Order: sequence, then structure tokens, then C-alpha cells
Amino acid sequence: MCPTPEQQHHSYWKGPIRAGAFCYIRKYSAYTIAVLERQLEPLNLAAGKLDFDGIDPEIGMHLLSIYWSRQLYTAQIIYRPAFMRDMACEGPYFSKLLLNAIFFVVSKHCDRPELRSDPNDITTAGWKFRQRFTQLLRDSFDKSEITTLQALLIMSNALFSRCDERSLSWLYAGNAFNMFIDLGLHVLPAVDSITAEELEIRKRVLWGAYLIDKIQCLFQGRPPLLNRVNLRASLDFLDDYDELEPFQGITYMTTKPGVIPSLNVSLLTNLCELTTIVERILREIYSESRESNLVHRANISEKIKSQLRNWRQNLPLRLDYLSFPDQAVFLPQSACLLALFNVLIILVHRPLLIGHDGVINSTTAHESVNACTAAANQIVQILHDYSQHFSLSSAPYMLSYATYISATIHARIVAQKGSNSSVFQSLVLCRNILAEHTRLYSAAEKAKENLDKLISHLGISAADDNLRTGSPGSSGNNFPNEHMVLDESTNVAREPGVADGAVEFGSSLMSLELSDLDLEAIAQGFQVDVESHSFWNSLV
Repeated sequence: MCPTPEQQHHSYWKGPIRAGAFCYIRKYSAYTIAVLERQLEPLNLAAGKLDFDGIDPEIGMHLLSIYWSRQLYTAQIIYRPAFMRDMACEGPYFSKLLLNAIFFVVSKHCDRPELRSDPNDITTAGWKFRQRFTQLLRDSFDKSEITTLQALLIMSNALFSRCDERSLSWLYAGNAFNMFIDLGLHVLPAVDSITAEELEIRKRVLWGAYLIDKIQCLFQGRPPLLNRVNLRASLDFLDDYDELEPFQGITYMTTKPGVIPSLNVSLLTNLCELTTIVERILREIYSESRESNLVHRANISEKIKSQLRNWRQNLPLRLDYLSFPDQAVFLPQSACLLALFNVLIILVHRPLLIGHDGVINSTTAHESVNACTAAANQIVQILHDYSQHFSLSSAPYMLSYATYISATIHARIVAQKGSNSSVFQSLVLCRNILAEHTRLYSAAEKAKENLDKLISHLGISAADDNLRTGSPGSSGNNFPNEHMVLDESTNVAREPGVADGAVEFGSSLMSLELSDLDLEAIAQGFQVDVESHSFWNSLV
């Protein structure tokens, strides 16, 4: 049985803990427990207490450090203080299955050749961890445990983005969600019935599972499995210790960053709020059982757009660098958060371009074209800004997905404006980034293939060397593959007032630029999404 945090802390400095301290743990806040556990991490490592399942401790800790610093949403399903404590004493919130899932997820971001089956091939990084995971899963698959569902969910995420193994990814996720319900984790117990730490662990698992479900459904074009209405839990996290934890630029950049806060709790809370809107978009706009009535669809879209406006207006200034560059902290995760917001703007407006029974409302169509183009341009702006601080070649998959969605809008505009337009350079840029991301993400390769098919379908010249090879032509979009820093010429004019929802309607300059578009052709360009497979597949 694991000692309590107080017992461990006292054992290093004051000998055996006094009698009655077991009751005293209930008086400790989750924050205090987190502080104690973080102090114990290096002590347990130095004492050789941490179980790395046969991996060199120095490499193991490096991989764990990458995991805690990289993941926007999958890391949050694991409560670090409990995981690291139980790693030292075989407690219930640590398992070798979960450890190997973590190692596999982050191994592609580690440049150590000894982690690869082929030292010269980064795609072989961490395959021994996947083999070990598969071996251990045989003994864990038939019983519901928190660590097993955590391992299945983060492995599911990696199998999709890294390996493009969509069926296995979905099956792992489905089994994890069944375990989630089987354990009753979708309903939190009364606050006074469990310890603060236990409550925080369950809340992190609950919201982490919800996040992974929504993001994976968005990426894969599948209906969500977990419903917000069935989750009885607030977004008030007890432990905010890692809010001011210094940001670690491991794998994001080659130079050591200055001391800036990671803002993990703020990012987690606002991402959870945004994914509740993702659920509504998937269920009420893209679901096969969605309401087909045109008036109803328009009303739903307006309500969701209002939700998105409110979310952006309420986003803490420190996370919204686009609107408040002097007050915000620029982080890879905050860039992903803003990119996701713009993706949702596009997904809400896209169906409004298709019309009903061949009839297109020109006012609605112009508004939607403007909104989609403004959001697509803002994603390009985010990519540009990201490249000035971090390496685009190692960006999280969320940016790959946003890049693809942005490119599908640019392609429709280029089909009418031609390759001499500035939009064409944005399309080339997006395709270049997707091509670079294939080094880490097989799903990015699939996205690039889908983009190339769309480009061909829209009649954009595939013979154009700029587009076929991704060379920049005259715009200065060339960038070194190793670090992918974009030239200043790729900078997109920022949309004013985006925090007030102006991004939905675009600037007057943009409206003028797009005023001569053939809306019928635009609508037909989006209609192919429906005819080729389905709305779901068009999201991938």
C-alpha cells in the first residue's frame, strides 16, 4: 500500500509520521498534495524507486518530461502527482501498460536513435513500447481499471495521428469508454465522501476522456460517444499547481525559452468548454440524423455561432495572443486552441454554403464565404506566428488538422481567383506544412492526399510546379525543413476585433475581395463533400 504524501514527505526528513496523520490527509488541498508529490519526484528518482519497466531511468524521465510538456489534452487524463507517486510504490494509479503507452506516444518526438528499430528512420521510434503495450494489454483487457482506460485512450490518439490506424484507434477508444461507464466515472461522488486527491483524479479522468472523445471524433469524422448531458461534473479543478509551472520547450524548439508559465489549468478548462461546442456541431450539424429543415438548420447554426462568440469573448486575455498580443503568453497549446476555434467557425458555416434543393441564399452564402475565408486566413496567421517561436515541423497534430481545414477553404477560392491571388500562396503554404508533417503523422499524409484530390477536382492545375512540389514561387514561402520558420512574407493581415466575433463576418476589405465569387460554383465545390462519401468523411 502506498504511503500518503505526508508520510513520504516526512520519511525523508523527520522519520516516521506521527499517529493520526491518516485522517489529516483529508484536510490537505489537492494543491498542497501536488506540491508535496512534485518535491518527491526527484527524490524517488535518485533513490531508484521509480519503475520504468526496464528502461534506463534517465531516458524514461526524459520521455515523461516530453509527455507532460507536449500534450494539449491527452496528458490531462493522467493526474501527474498520483501517477508519479504510485510509480514509486506500485500504487493503483500507475501501471506498466499506461507507462508504455506514454512512452510510445512521445517517442516520435525524441531524437535518440536508440529508441528506434531503425536508427535512421524516425517512424520506427518507440515500436518496442508498442509491442510491450500489446503484450501487457492481454492481461488487462478483460477488467475495468482507470489506468487501462487511460492507456487505451492515449494509445488510441497516437494510433490515429501517428499511424493512421483508424479502425484500431476507434476500437481502443470504444473499449476505454465502456470501462469509463462501467467504473461509474461519468458521475462524481459527493465532495465530502472522498479525499481531495481522489476527487481531482476522477475529475481529470472524466474531462480527459470527454476531450479525447470529441477531438478524435472531429479528426476521424465519427459521432461522439460521451454526452455532456450525462457527465455530472463541473470545470472547477482543485489543483492549479501546474498553472504557473514553467513551460518546457522540449521538442518544440532548439533554443531554451525564457521563463513563462505553462497555464495548464486555464488551457484545460477553456479547451473543455470549447469541446462542448464541438459536440453540438457534430450532433446537430453533421450527424446523419440531423434535422434537414432549412430554417431549423439556420437557427441551430446561429445558436452555435453565438456560443463560439461568447467563448472567444470570455477567453482569458493570457490565452488570446491574436487579440491581446501584449498581454497574452504565446504557447504551442494556446496556438492550437485558437486554431481549433477557427476550425469550428469553418465547420459551422460550411453547410450553409451548400443550399437547399439547389437554392442558394446569396446573403447567407456571402456571409459564410467571408467567415470561412477569415477563419482560414487566421489559421495561416497562427501558423506564421507559431513558426516565429517554435518549430513547425514538430507541431502538435491539432495544427496539422487545422492546416488541412484551412487549405480546403483556400482551394475553393483559388479555383475561382487563380494562382496569381494571395490566397494561392496560403494554399501552397498549407500543403507544404502537411507534407512536412508526414514525417511524424501518417494522418497528415492522408490529409495531404485528400487535399490533392480536392485540388484536382476543383481544376486547379496539378501541373503547376509551385503546387506539385510545394516550392514557393515568388512569395518567399520557402523554409528550412529542419525548423520550418516561415518568411515574413507569409504574414496575413490580422482581422481586427476578432475577440468580438468579427472573424465570423470578415473585414470590409475581404468582403470586397470576395464580392465577385461565383457562389453557385462555391456551393457545388462543397456539395462534392456530400456526394463523394459523407459529411463525416469530409472532416477527415
